[in-house]
Amino acid sequence: MDMLSGGIDIFYIDESHDKNLYVVSAIAIPMLRPIKEGMTISWSETFTKFKAWRRDINKKLNVPAKKELHGVKLAAGRGNYLRGKYPLTRNQAALTYRGILRGLDFLPDASIMSVATTRADSIYGNIRLEAAMYKLFQRMRTQCDRRQVNAIVFFDEGHPEYRKLYRQAQRWLPTGSSRGGWGNGRATQNMPLDMFFKDGNEKSSKNCFFTQAADLVAYAAFLKIKSELKELTDWQQQYDLGTLYDEIPQRVVNTFVQSRRPRDGIVRP
Repeated sequence: MDMLSGGIDIFYIDESHDKNLYVVSAIAIPMLRPIKEGMTISWSETFTKFKAWRRDINKKLNVPAKKELHGVKLAAGRGNYLRGKYPLTRNQAALTYRGILRGLDFLPDASIMSVATTRADSIYGNIRLEAAMYKLFQRMRTQCDRRQVNAIVFFDEGHPEYRKLYRQAQRWLPTGSSRGGWGNGRATQNMPLDMFFKDGNEKSSKNCFFTQAADLVAYAAFLKIKSELKELTDWQQQYDLGTLYDEIPQRVVNTFVQSRRPRDGIVRP
């Protein structure tokens, strides 16, 4: 495999779901980028900004930099996020979550994408979370093709089925055409993740800041779609948690993943 001209990206992936709705989110971080003579390692630059973001969260929102971020716990005021010792009220939790998401403006342009599916959705034999992951792989491939980059992936640990599906997608990823068909008359065409190298990696979110960010995005996207489906609980509606996702700076959201409005980087069921 030859390296593509744009360099290498790393995709960090996490999910959020209940019995009906499944959401997966990915954050793409540049690992290598071309310079005048060769390549430069760019990952460390974004990681430095990430650490500054965590320090800022500690300073402004009283959430320690070493505290693992989980969207579902944070939104509900669980997990003792206040100074790492005390629970947040639900009002405080909503305000803190919003502040954390607004701070994601340090991420590269169009680095966030999400896919939502429901229990009823199916794509090429894949259902539930696997269906959402399959659609996510298609968008990841398109992004890499546009940017002419190779890529690797990191999944939050505990989902061996993702690695299996990823391995399959590196060889076989049937993809439909937005024009209703391909030039050969077929409805789908195999467009595998052939620019991705290495097996899928698993990493505990406890030890991966970028996976924690993907978790926060996934749960915020999950709540936004739940709101659209009118499935938020009473307390989630009370604190307007369906609008959490809209706090993410528009610049860092990949609006090309969907062709219909709203262009917010979430592929809907």
